[in-house]
Amino acid sequence: MASTASVLPNTSVAASLGRSYRIQSLDVLRGLLMVLMAIDHTRDFFSSAPIDPADPVHSWPALFATRWITHLCAPGFILLAGASVYLQRQRKSAATVSRSLLLRGLWLIFLEITLVTLGWSFNFGLPILQVIWVIGASMIVLAGLLWLPLPAVGLFGAVVIFGHDLLDGIHADTLGRWKDVWELLHERGFLTYHHHPFALYGYPLLPWVGVMALGYCLGPVLLRSAAQRQRWCVAMGAASLMLFAVLRLLHGYGDPGDGFQHLGSASHTVMSFLSVQKYPPSLHYLLATLGVVLLLFALIDRVVEEAKLSKLRGFLEVFGKVPFFFYILHIFLIHAAALVVAYTTKANWRFWITPDVVFTSHLDDWGFGLPVVYLIWIAVVLVLYPACLWFSRVKDRNRSWWLAYL
Repeated sequence: MASTASVLPNTSVAASLGRSYRIQSLDVLRGLLMVLMAIDHTRDFFSSAPIDPADPVHSWPALFATRWITHLCAPGFILLAGASVYLQRQRKSAATVSRSLLLRGLWLIFLEITLVTLGWSFNFGLPILQVIWVIGASMIVLAGLLWLPLPAVGLFGAVVIFGHDLLDGIHADTLGRWKDVWELLHERGFLTYHHHPFALYGYPLLPWVGVMALGYCLGPVLLRSAAQRQRWCVAMGAASLMLFAVLRLLHGYGDPGDGFQHLGSASHTVMSFLSVQKYPPSLHYLLATLGVVLLLFALIDRVVEEAKLSKLRGFLEVFGKVPFFFYILHIFLIHAAALVVAYTTKANWRFWITPDVVFTSHLDDWGFGLPVVYLIWIAVVLVLYPACLWFSRVKDRNRSWWLAYL
């Protein structure tokens, strides 16, 4: 995923080194989220399960958990991107950061409808607008928001996140010529022009732009001492999860789905409790995922400060430093692997060069159980590590402006 550099300004360490430095905890957490994300995309291409893995009625615990842990990725990416913008703002002018966000946002949207779409389809069908598009669009909005006082940015983010579910009763099909505009803001599906689809759309702008705004407001917390920022993140994460639990138990506001139901077994009941809407992300979804992300940051930050698990931290940090580079490579690699396996096993390999099928169809009699899916995922991550390590070192050595766009 695209991210701005996680850099701290004007600290004693920076002063002693004569340069700024990255917050390693952010890179490690971002790397963990990237690796988790690859599980979901490996499952998309290789799982034999034709059902929605997040369906608490028809799914099973291992499949449900495989899907649910990857729910953390998009909220985490976008929250950390917003925080990184705030850290950049401490050493650059508002005009410089705003211009960079505008250009980077447009660049990401362009890559989403070209290179990323090609990676998903190996064909030029309908452009697919997913998380890269919404990160780019949110950066463009944040380019304007950062001129406002920090409390105003925080208020905007909170209103969007806590209030967007009030709009659930408005449906694009009832809005005539404004249909596509509303889908861009708050629904998913196909964008159409004169009843002809021209894009497959999965990530509406609301409430993701609010998540990035709150991430920007998280920046001052990250500038505190390690102990203070860990306490703040634990407190905010715990509060978020508690509010999520209360709303779920009370069948409260914030998720348009079926709500929490007592199903036939304890495991299915737990899955129902955790079954929250991602498209568009409901308040329940964001409270649960952002709560976990904040707790993970506090844990990782403590591990970093205590210099523990150095090899694992270093491994994850590599991916966290080059998230968009990893994102592009892993899509092409997983898709190519699925195509090769289909061809060698005499399955319908042409399915994997059909536009947009990975998100709309499932190949009959295709795929593997979760153990094999996880083995393929591990192989993908390990194969990509050397390339990501090389590129992270290139970025460390070379401060050319264009590297910030990769």
